[in-house]
Amino acid sequence: MNLFGVHNGPAYLEGIVKKVTDGENQEVEWKGKLQTSDGHDKFHIFYYGDLMEDDLITWQDSTPLIVYAEHTVTGERYLLIDAAKHGYDAMLCETYPEEELSKRTLRPYLDVEGEDTFEVHLSAFYNVPWDEEFGEDVDEDGTYELITGEHMDFDQVKRDGYDAFSISIVNRKGVSTEIVQEELA
Repeated sequence: MNLFGVHNGPAYLEGIVKKVTDGENQEVEWKGKLQTSDGHDKFHIFYYGDLMEDDLITWQDSTPLIVYAEHTVTGERYLLIDAAKHGYDAMLCETYPEEELSKRTLRPYLDVEGEDTFEVHLSAFYNVPWDEEFGEDVDEDGTYELITGEHMDFDQVKRDGYDAFSISIVNRKGVSTEIVQEELA
């Protein structure tokens, strides 16, 4: 593990993402491709948020976005990002009223070509020196207290407390679209 704690990307994606390395700065950037254990890599996207003209999904007013991928055969859904739970700000700085979060209803994503089935590529960026800045606040059990009062294993905090996150999708025609580009710190 290096200074910034990048190793396997977000803990909640473990087991459903194949790590991708392409020679970029692996000190601060983790890349993965959504793929189930049986090799399935085609998904439908469901989201809560505003869909902008440039195809980016953004927060709706002050309510955090949420994005799921749904397995095209089994219908199982996988949480890709919940900006109310994941990332530096959600874990250390901001809380959101549960009544707002519970009203987030998901919509299916269609790209500009009307496609609804995609390969999903994820990137998480880690520019926070966790051990230096927060190491002394870790208790003897190795847990850290989040802003919500929840206690979480510090290694998981470092993995899920990324400071930026992006999702790109590729339709069956090979057209790539970036749908999420979040600064979370």
